[in-house]
Amino acid sequence: MGMIVLSMAPLPGELVAAFIGQTPGVPEFEVIAGHEMTDADLRDAAARADVILGDFTFRRPITAEIAEAARKVTLIQQPSVGYQHIDVEACTARGIRVANTAGANTESVAEHTVAWGLCLLKNMFYAHKATRQCRWEQMGVKPAELRGRVWGIVGFGRIGRAVAERLKPFALRNLLYYDVVRPERIVEERLGAEYRELGELLSVSDVVSLHAPLTDATRGLIDAKALATMKQSAFLINVSRAELVDEDALADALARGRIAGAGIDVFSAEPIGPENPLLKVESDRLLLSPHVAGVSQEAAGRIITMAAANIARALKGELPESQVNTV
Repeated sequence: MGMIVLSMAPLPGELVAAFIGQTPGVPEFEVIAGHEMTDADLRDAAARADVILGDFTFRRPITAEIAEAARKVTLIQQPSVGYQHIDVEACTARGIRVANTAGANTESVAEHTVAWGLCLLKNMFYAHKATRQCRWEQMGVKPAELRGRVWGIVGFGRIGRAVAERLKPFALRNLLYYDVVRPERIVEERLGAEYRELGELLSVSDVVSLHAPLTDATRGLIDAKALATMKQSAFLINVSRAELVDEDALADALARGRIAGAGIDVFSAEPIGPENPLLKVESDRLLLSPHVAGVSQEAAGRIITMAAANIARALKGELPESQVNTV
């Protein structure tokens, strides 16, 4: 009997199997599609599985109950950078390795971030809407330039540094960053980035983009108090984790004109519902997207390829790459 891969992702089992099978020397295996299973059936399938592919939509969490049931599982492979829907502590206690696809969507998220910064400064949504309505708003759009502005990056890991790299040609006045771990000075010099404490960064930046992971320390990082320290002309971009931002406080700040605008790609409940406070804000400089910053066509290909290769390693008895826990 072959090995079993339980896929919790909303992908055809045949497609998952085809990607895994691209790695030479993989032993015989079967993919079970579990995205639409009931919780009870999912636990039963986990008990028979050797490897689990997680859900990139985060709708099917890997709970302590699933980890307890997954007695044969050696690896839970998450096909995304984020893995907050996985009870990593429970998996570690059961001796199950958990891995993500770190770095697969770096370029996609970085480009999305810079594109939104430019759209917000240039007031592109208002320009598009007015022109579609045959209103010739040459004096009403009031676009601004990125040159000479201050951009603040919160979270200076792979994606934060990729954003900094892409901002170099724009001749910013200052490129600032905040992170709990400071890189070597050579990294700061190469990217032209200067460290600032979070409060100072928020108070002087014209654009603030968030690229920090979700931890106990970063949950609610941008709350009403933090927003109150920002410049009234500033823009906030969140392409990281929704929980970093207090959505009610952000909606209030936008409605009051306390900050100029925002670009939000992640939400406290996804898919977004009508109860989300940001949907009640009437602003041409509030840009929303359905958690797509990291899923360009190219990034999606890299993610599934990396995830499948790691699953193949596990099936062959090898160690995975991008492991996020210690087992």
